[in-house]
Amino acid sequence: MFINTLIFIILSFAIVLSTLGYGMAFCNQIFQNKKFLNLPFIGIFGIFFLYIISSITHLIIAHNYIHNSILLLSGLAFFYIYSKKNLIEKKEFRTIIFFFVVLFLGYLISKTNEDFSYYHLPNSLQFSSHKLEFGLGNLSHGFKHFSSIFLINSIFYLPYVEAYLFNITNFMLQIFFFSGLFILISKLNLNNFSKVLSSIILITFLVKFYRLSEYGSDYLGQFLVLLSFIFATIAIKKKKLTVSENKELFYISFLLIIFSITTKFLYIIYIIVPITVFFYILTFEQVFKFALNKKFLSISFFAILSIIFYNLTATGCILYPVVFTCFTETIDWSISEATVKYLNIHYKAWSKAGIGTGYGTLNPQEYISGINWIENWFRKYFFTKVSDYILVVIFVLLIFLIVFKKNFKVYNKIDFNLKIVLLSYLSILAVFLIWFLNFPTLRYAGYTIVFLVLAVPVALFIAKRLNFNNKIIYKKIKILIILAIFVFNFKNINRIHKELSLKNYENHNFSNFPFYWVDKVEFRTILLEEKFFSEVTNKKHCWNVPPTCLKNKSQLKIEYRNNYYFYKNK
Repeated sequence: MFINTLIFIILSFAIVLSTLGYGMAFCNQIFQNKKFLNLPFIGIFGIFFLYIISSITHLIIAHNYIHNSILLLSGLAFFYIYSKKNLIEKKEFRTIIFFFVVLFLGYLISKTNEDFSYYHLPNSLQFSSHKLEFGLGNLSHGFKHFSSIFLINSIFYLPYVEAYLFNITNFMLQIFFFSGLFILISKLNLNNFSKVLSSIILITFLVKFYRLSEYGSDYLGQFLVLLSFIFATIAIKKKKLTVSENKELFYISFLLIIFSITTKFLYIIYIIVPITVFFYILTFEQVFKFALNKKFLSISFFAILSIIFYNLTATGCILYPVVFTCFTETIDWSISEATVKYLNIHYKAWSKAGIGTGYGTLNPQEYISGINWIENWFRKYFFTKVSDYILVVIFVLLIFLIVFKKNFKVYNKIDFNLKIVLLSYLSILAVFLIWFLNFPTLRYAGYTIVFLVLAVPVALFIAKRLNFNNKIIYKKIKILIILAIFVFNFKNINRIHKELSLKNYENHNFSNFPFYWVDKVEFRTILLEEKFFSEVTNKKHCWNVPPTCLKNKSQLKIEYRNNYYFYKNK
């Protein structure tokens, strides 16, 4: 146990350093001054850069030990080089180390995300064991789902730990997200509104999103779009920013949205918000010039193209499961049109609480039509998941109002453009309406938009009455952050205690500490068309059976051409 824990910590920290190295390499090419980017946010772009690299290398090679070790060592070399050149801000690096330590208990999980065994782990393992293969969606239902997170996970398949570091992607998100916001609110050159909103986000999300096992492929994108909005609000400072400053904020905000889209394409709805802000702040000519920058355009185009490409290779659909984007008649590895139509209706009904554990509707198509679903959604979903989340957000907002009430003053002058805040809030309401009418579940882009609808008016109210450059105010914020960290760790200590108390024969036990629990799946190795598969012989998910995992071979046809495998339905 001691050796496992030591290796787990060392490799995890090495991955953080390597990712920071890639972030520095990426940001030095894209951003000229990096006035608003701190080291943790550079780390987030390091994760983005690793996705771009992995999406290219997967075309020609499996993400095996050799590939991943070279990638890890290269990132560490980048970090070392930038450190020797004194380009790594030491104070900001110490903040990252601090959050690595104080959030580490959340990283120790035995029970993984509910979809982890279903498609997160099998996809990540597939990418680490084989180069690109076409028609994976015909092998198992889980392979129909693609997210950039799975390709990122696959490059952390390393000797000794194997797949047990796949949660490092979301752990790095936690570290960089929270430490980045912490550094951001200490900056004197930010407007009051950005500081207030960043503080509320930091504390709310620390308290609410303490279970790393819940992150899956749903939270990374939502955290990114939230940061995108924060950087857009920095541009609404009353004192006009320079062209280069607006350019940097424009690129940061939109690249964060682009990254979020690669995790789930539906996050594209959030692009409405920064578009609204920057079209008001900048001239049309400036927006046009910034958007057509070769580096920005190339990265954005490639990132969007990559998620379309990998969806297409797995399912035959540009955007699975949107029926009209599928080439069921022209691409021979495509899943059937009937399957796509069925699953499209199924997911819509699920998101509108028409289908769930232990219940379902007899006619999903009729249920999702118009507003038939709303009453049931409120009864089945709102008054459990949504209402609980709203209560957490409202509780934190009330804490802010109570703690800072004595410091409120009505200022005649505010340091941000009130009109743009109100205009951006209208765009937030528009996104909320799109979300609510189409896929009203918190996992599908809902956590962020519900938070913004509630928090932005309160943040605006506070920002007009507080001077966040005041040392007393900043001390109170730091105290609230410390309390939030305490709550985060208290909840995780309680969770770990329960997991450690489980018997070895019970599901999700921690007998393999510090590695997560893996179910025992019955499978047999079979040879089809000179390729080995692991066929699951019971009704369990694939989990970590040796790739490629196969659930049903009866309707499968395999072809090998141009050095690639193609899986088709007979």
